[in-house]
Amino acid sequence: MVDPNSTFGFAFMQALYDEQIAKKEDILILFVHWYFVKNGFGCIGLGDSKAYDSSETASEFLPEGWNTCPNYALRYLNEGKLYILHGTRSDEDLLLNLLRVDNQSVSNTQYPINRTVHNLHGPLESLMPSYSNVLQTLQKDLLRPLLPNNTAETSTQTSTSEHSIATEPDADPLRVGPSARPRLVTQPWAPEIDPSRVGGADLNPFSRGGGMIFDPFNPSARNPLDPLRPGVGIPGRLPPGAVPPYARFDPFGPPDNNPPRPRRNPDSDDAMPPGYDDMFM
Repeated sequence: MVDPNSTFGFAFMQALYDEQIAKKEDILILFVHWYFVKNGFGCIGLGDSKAYDSSETASEFLPEGWNTCPNYALRYLNEGKLYILHGTRSDEDLLLNLLRVDNQSVSNTQYPINRTVHNLHGPLESLMPSYSNVLQTLQKDLLRPLLPNNTAETSTQTSTSEHSIATEPDADPLRVGPSARPRLVTQPWAPEIDPSRVGGADLNPFSRGGGMIFDPFNPSARNPLDPLRPGVGIPGRLPPGAVPPYARFDPFGPPDNNPPRPRRNPDSDDAMPPGYDDMFM
């Protein structure tokens, strides 16, 4: 950008349109137009059309009828990019809105009309005694955020900020703690050994506990003394086939921690030897 404190060229621009100045807002729009031209902008007409025809010629002059409507709408080109300037009066302020059409980025600023513009004619110092403040806000708030030579810097700062947020765990307000990962279970969990974890899987899918409903045919749910029949939570030992294979069974009683000894077929050692009654005579 050029020196923001230099007002060279405004007197010539003012002389061209001095007879068209009808209200204080015109002075502000004329000053903004001069500043745009000073920074390489060219005006291509009135309106807010976002369509750009390459045959349109940018000019340093304001188009005919630029101040005949209650609000202002001017189209500009800068380095092949289309910009649309809107000026709207709201109560005692003039709101300026600048749109860069190619990426839909917007900047804005506003000025209190009566406190900014004191006269309609005369040197700049009498028109706008605080013109240096107007220059600074035009540069800082209206042009700098949208000019192409500032896009890369803005993009870099945004990317760096987003990267910092993404790599810093404490920056996420919804993060409770480090993400849980499934752990390798080396031994089966048995509810009769550690009943405090019953239902843990219902709360945390990565937990090493079981759900409130479990499969009695799962090896981890069988009684170690009788691996062929379900034992935990099934009083009286239901007969084989009472619970379908792989069915999830809701136990209806306390764990059977003292199951009967497993049955086995009798052999010759189970019978009393011959003459048992006379052995201890």
